[in-house]
Amino acid sequence: MLSKPIFKQSLQSNWKLWLIITIVASMIISGFIISYDAAGYASIAEAAEGTAFSNILSTLTSLLGSLENFYKLIAVILGIVYVVFTANNLVVNEVDSGSMAYTLSTPIKRSSVIFTKSLYLILSVVLMYTVISLAGLTASQLNYNNVTGYAITEDVEVAAKTLKHDEDYLSERLYLIQENEDVIREAAIARDMDTEAYAIYLEDVIRERSYEEAAEIITDERYDIYDDDDDMEDEDIEITMEELMEDPGIILDSNDALAAGARLYGLSTNDYRKIILDEMNDLESSEEATEEDEEQEATTPQRQLTEDNAELLLQTVIDSSATALNLSSDQVSENLTLLKDPEALVLSTQTTGLNEEQITSMANHAMVSSARSVDKALEFDVETYLWLSLGLLLLILAMSSIAFFASTLFNRTGMALAIGGGIPFAFFLITMIQQLMDSADGLEYITITTLFDTDAILAGGEFGWGLVALGAITFVLYTASNILFTKKDLPL
Repeated sequence: MLSKPIFKQSLQSNWKLWLIITIVASMIISGFIISYDAAGYASIAEAAEGTAFSNILSTLTSLLGSLENFYKLIAVILGIVYVVFTANNLVVNEVDSGSMAYTLSTPIKRSSVIFTKSLYLILSVVLMYTVISLAGLTASQLNYNNVTGYAITEDVEVAAKTLKHDEDYLSERLYLIQENEDVIREAAIARDMDTEAYAIYLEDVIRERSYEEAAEIITDERYDIYDDDDDMEDEDIEITMEELMEDPGIILDSNDALAAGARLYGLSTNDYRKIILDEMNDLESSEEATEEDEEQEATTPQRQLTEDNAELLLQTVIDSSATALNLSSDQVSENLTLLKDPEALVLSTQTTGLNEEQITSMANHAMVSSARSVDKALEFDVETYLWLSLGLLLLILAMSSIAFFASTLFNRTGMALAIGGGIPFAFFLITMIQQLMDSADGLEYITITTLFDTDAILAGGEFGWGLVALGAITFVLYTASNILFTKKDLPL
């Protein structure tokens, strides 16, 4: 049913618009990724909390989250522009101008003509969004190295120059930084920390990565063991990093997991085994210490730090330090090492009732937490990214099926544009209203854009049925378009 001459003619008539839209969208998604500022955007999102823009800006605390607005808005509007004009150019414009009469006067069957044109539109959309997705992957990999490895942060860049290693090599061997005090000092400055806090940060990162890789290996091994066990669900088989942190002893049962963890520490398997055993002992000791602290809390005159009061106390310490150093609180917040200044410590202890050790620990925790939040923001989950790309593709294909159906239904370009373009653009406007208004409940039931649930994809929730529905809409409308055009009377 495919007609090569019709396909070639469709390509020649529409390739320029395809190329322009593809290049523009690729440049925009690459720009989003390259210009992403994890720390800066997190501050913006926090400042916008409670405003009309909070829904849009709250996602900026992660690289993939920052792309949500590209997928929801920019990529959608560009796709709609392409499919509406291309669909009309493929069918109704030829009918309206009379050129379709010449096409149908050839031996090519009418069914082959419409099938080839619909196939061209589908394939062009698929190719367009494949190129756009690859552009995003390439930009993220080249800028952060986070597609195939761990993200390269400022400290790794600085340390790599000093140690004369490749950045991607060093990002997987952070223990090399630990071994050099001068490098630690330079890397700490790059991450706005002092050497004490940075040493804690490095240890936390290496520890977490070792658990993460061990969890993946143990999960794969458990899938092999329970492959034929129908009673075991995926959630029962999978082992998470959090579970290993609560029970590190699980690692001891897997030689491959031990080897993976040892590699990240730069140690032998036996030495890493000792680290796991020490952590198991520390967990037992911490549980006992917690019980003792609870018993002594009522009689201890020293003020206690808890999850409930930590944030308030930290702000009080920041304000006190600012007063002692004659600075603004914002200046101290941007450089938390100032909390350890002797003059700042004196006033902070008097104001909060905490001792210097507690304040120093609080400062270290705040610096490490800030650095880790940036690391998390730069992580790139390829699977999530591919689901976002697939969801966007299916949404645009569904939009294209609406435009193509209108192009075959009407014989005048104006009417086809009004219906085939008006409906997709209306769906897009509803999406924008939902983005800007918290009280726009009910609008999701009158637009197909909500079937592409980016929030659920990013959060790992349920989104599959929405994508299936988009695929069904595409199939039904393209099939109906082919049948309609084949059987309708044309003003030839």
